[in-house]
Amino acid sequence: MKSGVEKLSVGKFQGQVLSAFKSFFDEESLSGFGERARSVKKGVLSEGRHRVVVLDLEKNGKSLKVAVKAFGRQGCLKDFYDFRKGSKAERSFKAGNFLKSRGVGTPQPIAYFDRWEGKHLLESFYLSDYVESLISFKDSLIQAYHEKADCRFLVARLSHIASAIRRMHDVGFWHRDLGNQNMEFQVSSKGEWGEVQFIDLNRGRIREDLSAKERAQDFSRIRLPSAFLNVLVRIYWKGNPPREFTKEMRSRRRGFEWWERSRRWRHPFRKRSRKAVGSYPEVQNIWIWDRESAQASITMERYERKRYYSLGRHYKVAWSVLKFAGRIWREYRRQLPLAYQSRVDLKGRFGVALESTDLDFNRQLELLEKLEGVSVLLRFCHHEGMSCWKEGVAQVKELVASGRKVMIAMVQDRGAVSEPDSWARFLSFVLDEIGGLVTAVEICHAVNRMKWGVHGPDDQVALLSPILKLQEKFPEITFTGPACIDFEYHYVLSAFESAPDGLHYGALSHHLYVDRRGAPENFQGRFSTLEKCGLLRAIARVVPACDDQVIISEVNWPLEGGGIWSPVTAAHVDPDAPEHPLSVSEFDYGVYMLRYLVISVCSGFVDRVYWWRLVAHGFGLVDERAEGGWRERIGFKMLRVFLEQLGSATFLEKLEMEDDVYAFRFERGDEKIIMMWCNGRTYSGPWSFEFRKALNATGDVTGIKEVGDSPVYFFL
Repeated sequence: MKSGVEKLSVGKFQGQVLSAFKSFFDEESLSGFGERARSVKKGVLSEGRHRVVVLDLEKNGKSLKVAVKAFGRQGCLKDFYDFRKGSKAERSFKAGNFLKSRGVGTPQPIAYFDRWEGKHLLESFYLSDYVESLISFKDSLIQAYHEKADCRFLVARLSHIASAIRRMHDVGFWHRDLGNQNMEFQVSSKGEWGEVQFIDLNRGRIREDLSAKERAQDFSRIRLPSAFLNVLVRIYWKGNPPREFTKEMRSRRRGFEWWERSRRWRHPFRKRSRKAVGSYPEVQNIWIWDRESAQASITMERYERKRYYSLGRHYKVAWSVLKFAGRIWREYRRQLPLAYQSRVDLKGRFGVALESTDLDFNRQLELLEKLEGVSVLLRFCHHEGMSCWKEGVAQVKELVASGRKVMIAMVQDRGAVSEPDSWARFLSFVLDEIGGLVTAVEICHAVNRMKWGVHGPDDQVALLSPILKLQEKFPEITFTGPACIDFEYHYVLSAFESAPDGLHYGALSHHLYVDRRGAPENFQGRFSTLEKCGLLRAIARVVPACDDQVIISEVNWPLEGGGIWSPVTAAHVDPDAPEHPLSVSEFDYGVYMLRYLVISVCSGFVDRVYWWRLVAHGFGLVDERAEGGWRERIGFKMLRVFLEQLGSATFLEKLEMEDDVYAFRFERGDEKIIMMWCNGRTYSGPWSFEFRKALNATGDVTGIKEVGDSPVYFFL
């Protein structure tokens, strides 16, 4: 609203008012105004040292609904400062007009007025237009946390807030008290978010141009888990923030954390503002699901996570390594020469995971029919609730009825730890329904990653305790675990040690990703995929809480162009960001998959491998977001050909070849087949075998002159 500003002098009150509203403020209307603002019971927006209420002003048949902030009494030093610089109400009024004139959201300022007695401020009021149905960023976050909002919802909210902060800063306003409670917006019936309204402006400063340090200070009081604060900052800067911004922000946040912790001692009798929708959960208990990448979101950066690792976690890891390392290493040294030395029947050793709730299940079944003899893994997630559990149960029964072998994974969230009865009911419901139908049940998920809700040994014991009764109830079920992820086997040992007494795993199941090394033959120190599988086998043979079986229940490579659907970028991708270095092309994804399957299973170290997963835009064999509908990637075709040629074959031997050349001989009935590839080179002979035909990885007949990274099938 465009309107001039006029002085307001009524009785003992002095201030300013927009010309359009001056008629509402005369001696009659301001008489007893302070008492009214401080005592009104209805329309209280905030209660504390300062009180914010909604009042209806009436004059000459006109009415005006305003939000009134009645500032509390303050000390002599602050009175002295305000006498020189202007009261909080005056500064709020000037800041509000500045923002409004530059198109930045804030409730329309209407007036302010103060009552001074000498240099002592006795009463001070700031009035602005009352905007109905505003929700603060603080309350919206609390709602989202308690309602288990999806990652996409939160990132969209952060984007909305970041854009508004950037606009405020770019016009030259430095807020200096930008907490979550001081950013508000409306939410329409359609779920659309209105313009962000900045409030509590009295500490603000107007500048020609804000420095990076000044901008950083405004981020110091925003309350978010560190990983999501990082998302907010990156959206604000459209990429990496300047170094001086990051340094200043972290320094200021440390200071603000101390200030927050010291509040009870600084102001032992001060009344805190009422909470509209509850309180923030403890940061370590915030758990957010990311549907696009089908994983729990990282909520805390490494420096913040370290605060919540218990000493017991480190002690358990150290103790378990000391207890088992010697025997495992000796067993590993004994096992490694046995790689590829035994015949391996490949039938039933390969599986894929399906998505049971977020994708069309019937279309996945149609795709599954093209993969000969493949078994299936289905996740059941605690956070999804009963309706999804029932849906998953029906799908398991359908798969089993069609002749498929099914393994299930029981996936926890943080709520499974904090609400153990809910976790126990979840396990009992699923297993009561399908316990006798599945080949194996993996208990828990990536327990060495805090984002999956397990913070230490005590948490793991709480999750595993219900399994003791279930093992007695379902003796036919093979329970697998401890379901750690990546090449962090010290946590595998710790997880075994953290299991409650009496719990026994029928197989060691593990999520063995090797994408950080590129090709599966590449080494991480002294360990390529082969050695990592051999070490898993050694652990399974030595640890008494586990049978001598190894299942890799999750593996893939992230795909180029996966964006927020990729497991390695997820949450947020900066504009014009380069491709993540771990991402691979669809072709490399396919050939790496085939090579991984052969190395892991034919070595004799791994009994089964499940590919994660059949359909997923960022990491699956089929792209459900492709233009024109679901698209089978080249990796899907490669797996189909692999299963047709070798899915029911028997591995016989690994041939001696030059460095980085791999050749494996298989038997399928009366046929002998050699599968051959290279890692990072080509091979064009001499050939140690004669063949009648050759197929490339996608099943096309080819005249072979050389072999490269893509496997070739030779029929002898």
